Amino acid sequence: MTRYDIDYKKLALYITPIKLRNQLHMAFQYLLVSPISRLAKLFDSYRTDTNYRLHHNGQVCYLRAVLNDLFDSTQRRIKIEDLDPQRELVVWEQDQNKPLMISKRSSGIAAIVSRRGFGGADGYDFVVICPIALRGVIDETRMCAVLDQYKLASKRYTITYA
Repeated sequence: MTRYDIDYKKLALYITPIKLRNQLHMAFQYLLVSPISRLAKLFDSYRTDTNYRLHHNGQVCYLRAVLNDLFDSTQRRIKIEDLDPQRELVVWEQDQNKPLMISKRSSGIAAIVSRRGFGGADGYDFVVICPIALRGVIDETRMCAVLDQYKLASKRYTITYA
């Protein structure tokens, strides 16, 4: 029991003097207390949601927990995987419509790519892997909003189904 758990009907009963505790007077007291009780319930739900948001952050374990709580609460199949930072980038030549692999800087092979004529560079930091059974069931825009709320601002992601 926390300091916010208050039974307002009991409080109205305890505050009313014994001589005035008749049915009509107590009904009026409960009527006066009902808006406060409703506001207390709204405050309690807001407090619960805020505590949940404060206890979860952009770490992979917490982000995965938030996604599974919202979108797959029973089987908890949504996974998050980091992409290898040493992987090669894939860009597309627009006029030839074929992929071109570009090595990373640490490989020692230099590649100069002008902005003109190329598009679609892969620049994701992590991948959210959802099961095929959830395709069309979950709202991807809501999932993106949740991911944007919890992830770090510099991180980029993509949602895939496997």
